[in-house]
Formats: sequence, structure tokens, C-alpha cells
Amino acid sequence: MRLPVATALLALVACSRTVEGPTPRIQGAINPLTRNVTPPRICNAQGGEHGWRFEVAGDGFAPVPADVLTEDEPGVALPEVTLRGPTTLTLSRDHVFYIRPELLLVDLPTRDSTPPVDLPEGSYTLEVSNPVGGSASLADALVVVPPPTLTRVVPPPDGYSFAGSSPIVIEGTGFRLDTFPNIVLRAADGSSQSLFVINVISPTRIESEIPPGTPEGVYDLVLTNPEGCGASVSRALDITYARLGTLTVAPRTGSELSNQTITLTNTPTGDQRPFSGPPDIVLLAPLKTNPAEVVRIPLRDVTFDGPGTVTAVVPTCSGLDAPPIADPLCPSGIVPGGPYALEVADPGGAIGEVPAIQGFTVTADGAAGLTSDLGECALASQPCGAPAP
Repeated sequence: MRLPVATALLALVACSRTVEGPTPRIQGAINPLTRNVTPPRICNAQGGEHGWRFEVAGDGFAPVPADVLTEDEPGVALPEVTLRGPTTLTLSRDHVFYIRPELLLVDLPTRDSTPPVDLPEGSYTLEVSNPVGGSASLADALVVVPPPTLTRVVPPPDGYSFAGSSPIVIEGTGFRLDTFPNIVLRAADGSSQSLFVINVISPTRIESEIPPGTPEGVYDLVLTNPEGCGASVSRALDITYARLGTLTVAPRTGSELSNQTITLTNTPTGDQRPFSGPPDIVLLAPLKTNPAEVVRIPLRDVTFDGPGTVTAVVPTCSGLDAPPIADPLCPSGIVPGGPYALEVADPGGAIGEVPAIQGFTVTADGAAGLTSDLGECALASQPCGAPAP
């Protein structure tokens, strides 16, 4: 603090060497990342250049002016903060920040801060001493803990399922039994996805799961404990799914003015899978409401005919809206063009696709908009929004 603050403090203590400040009282320490945890846990690693910040709550914290008579710009002597436990550490002045008589902020250095401090794990007593006045202490005020480590991720014993959750086991050290860590998958493109923690089995094993529909690829896994320290495993998971057989669609075209029923045939060979039930099928195409954006359009009325065949309705007229569509121009339908690719996800967990080159084409009706006096599509083979044969 500079001269104005020091002057104000001088007024409080009247520049007297005989004046004693208040005796502080410590109510507790708080880790801002886990405010409801008492005593707070603070990691002895990571934390950046200055370490992990924690709060000291209480009252009677009282700084006083320093070097008033010897320096052009006098400073302020702050309360001194000391930790006593497996070792003793008195925090340097640049790690203690006075906010008000009831609050101090403290940066606790770690083995990764500058300069590094190797603080052994364990329970610590917190002491606060005013520059002029008394001191106070609070036993077991905080617990210093090590960071977690990760050794490997055990994949699902039966492989990954696109249609359902896939269980995994994370192995390492430093997992907390009384709370759940934050676990994130990080893809090569930088995108990330949080994972649900099912159970912390022990300090060395965690049960989690990969959500259904997670894209295939190689992922890093990052685990972060609530107090802030984390660990990661590079290329921890290589997510791939079983494949359906060769998929073909018939017919391969449909009018923009009527939804089109198609048959999807699956011809598996080797390890490829047949249909196990009605799959989820989406068409990758733009809609008339936004022709510049390709979206995933679910097919309707998917029916499982057998391991090699399903039928479904391409919503060429209705798009993402529910049929029937009252407007004969099908303004929410699929943009004429293509061929458009289809993606298929079987309820048994396998996936497949019909590539665009073999996909479905939406044809433009040259007489679109011509209607009869009854308001029906004059040249469409079916009422707008109804499946074509």
C-alpha cells in the first residue's frame, strides 16, 4: 500500500510504539473451490506460479504502517501467516493479502510454484500474528493433499456401444472416497466431453461410462479433484464401434412435395452385424428454412422387418416438423438435391452409413406451388407430408 493508505493507518495507531493492536481470532480456512468442505483440502502441487489461494476468516486482522520514518513511500506490515504440521511454513509477505479485519487471502505455494515449496501432506495448524498485537491459532485448520495420478483406463469388456453407455474403469492414485472428481474426455480437435462418475471404488479405482453417441476417435482423459489438482492420460481411449454390413437404400429418390417410404437393406459379412431391431436413421441434408446448413434429419416410422431389412419414411416434405403438413409447398422440407448420406445406429450398438454417392436424392417438382381449387398438391403423387409408396 502507498502513502494514502499508510497515512490512514497512522491515524489509527497514532505512530506510537506502545500502542498494541487487536488480538486476532481465526474462525476457519476456506478453499474457494470447495467452500462447503471443512477442513479444506489444499493440493501441494500445480496451482500456477503463486500456488493455490485460500481464505482465512476471522476478525481482528490488523496491518500497520512500516518504514514510515525511513522511506519516501512507506509500506504496510501485514499479519503473518504460518502453517504448522508435518513441517512449518511461514508465508512471505507477497503471499498474504489483507482484505478487511475479518478476511485474509493467502497463496499457498506448491512444488510447482515459483519458487517451489515441497509441503508434505497432512493436517496443519494455522497461525495468524498481527504486526503489533497478539496472535491466534486454529488446530487442524486445513489438510494438505497430494495430486491424483492416472495409470490407465480399462475399456469396456464387450467393446463400445453407440446406442448405450459403455462402462470404463479408471486406475490411478489419490482418488477421494467422499466426493467425485471431474472427468473429461478431450479429443484431438480440442473438443471435450464430461463423463459421469458411477462410483469411486477405492483410492485407486473409479467406475465411469462413455455416453451413447460419443464420436469415434482417440481421446485423452483428464481427471480433476475438487480441490483443484488434476492428472491426465494421453491417448487413454480409442473409441470404435462394431459395424453393420453394407447398407443400400431403395428407392433412392423422392419428391420434395411428399414424404418418401424407403427400404434399407443390410448385408453383413465377417464381423459385421445384422440389424437387431429398429435402428435410428438420420439423413444429412439442408432444410429449406436454412439451405446453407446441413443438419441431421431423423427418418420417421422406422420398422424392423428382419435382421437384413428395415423400412422408414424420409421426411422430404415435413423436414423436422410432424406431418401432415398443411402448406402444399412444404416450406420446412428438405432442399432438393443430393444425393444425401444416411447414418444408421442399431440398438445393439453397431453403426453404419450409406455414403452420399449411394445416398438419397430429393427431386424438385417443376410444378411446385400449382394447386387445385381444393388446396391439394396438384401434381404430387401423394398429399403433402404423406408417405409415397
